[in-house]
Amino acid sequence: MKTRDRQLASILTYSGTLPLVGCVVLLFAPLAGVDGKLVAIAYAAVILSFLCGIHWALFLFFSEKCPNNLLITSNIVALMAWASLLVTHHELALAFQGLCFLALFALDFKLRNAGLLPEWFYHLRRNATIIVVFCLTCLAVLS
Repeated sequence: MKTRDRQLASILTYSGTLPLVGCVVLLFAPLAGVDGKLVAIAYAAVILSFLCGIHWALFLFFSEKCPNNLLITSNIVALMAWASLLVTHHELALAFQGLCFLALFALDFKLRNAGLLPEWFYHLRRNATIIVVFCLTCLAVLS
C-alpha cells in the first residue's frame, strides 16, 4: 500500500474514534437531550460490524491462511454487537461492546501472526482499540 494511502487510513481510523471521545466529553459537558451513552452504544455497534466486515473479506480472499473461520467468528461478533443495542442497562452494553472490540483485536493479533495483516495496520488497530476501549470504559464507569 502506498504511503499516502496508509496516511489516509490512519487519519480515517483516528477520526473514527472521535465520536466516542465526544461521548466521553458529553459526560462532563452535557447537551440537553443528548444521551452520550446511547449514542456511543449505537456508534460502537456500527463500528464493530464494520470491523467484522474487514475480517469477513480477509477470509474470502485468504481462507486457506486464516487461523480461524472468519465467516463464523465475524458474524458472531457482529450479531453480538447488534444484540447489545437491545440491552437496556447502558453500562452493561458498553462493557459488552468493549469486550467485542478486544475479541476482534485478539483475532487481529492472530491474523498478523499468520501474515494476513500488515504490521502498520496491526499497530493502527491496536491504537484505535485502546482509544475505543478506554472511551467505552469511561462511559460505563463514569456517570
